[in-house]
Amino acid sequence: MNKSAFTLMTVGFLLSGCASIVGSTSETVSFNSNVVDSEAVIKNKDNITVYSGTLPMTLSLRKKAGFFSGETYQILAQKKGYISQSQTLDTTLSGWYWGNLLFGGIIGMLIVDPATGAMWTFDSDNVFINLQKQETVEP
Repeated sequence: MNKSAFTLMTVGFLLSGCASIVGSTSETVSFNSNVVDSEAVIKNKDNITVYSGTLPMTLSLRKKAGFFSGETYQILAQKKGYISQSQTLDTTLSGWYWGNLLFGGIIGMLIVDPATGAMWTFDSDNVFINLQKQETVEP
């Protein structure tokens, strides 16, 4: 291997992030409920609605809210005759992020993975919301 090819490979390697190589900026998450066709609204950390419709469904959600900031989603499920339920989907650090210590270098750890959001993973890829029947009071 000639010197310029080796240099090019080394620079490319040092400018990459381990989680960015193995992971992605978004992740697929499934949402379901014990009640068929319950209504759901999903909002991100900025209170912006990213989904409004019925369950079950599957979405590809962004994992990054900002530089070094993972995204958090609030899910509200409801259906007439049932008590509304809310659940949080949060991000945690991906195990691949720590691979930068061995493979991606300091640039991957401090710049590339935080910029792409690949350093994050969701705490669950399958969200289940259990709606409870609303008690009716007889007159």
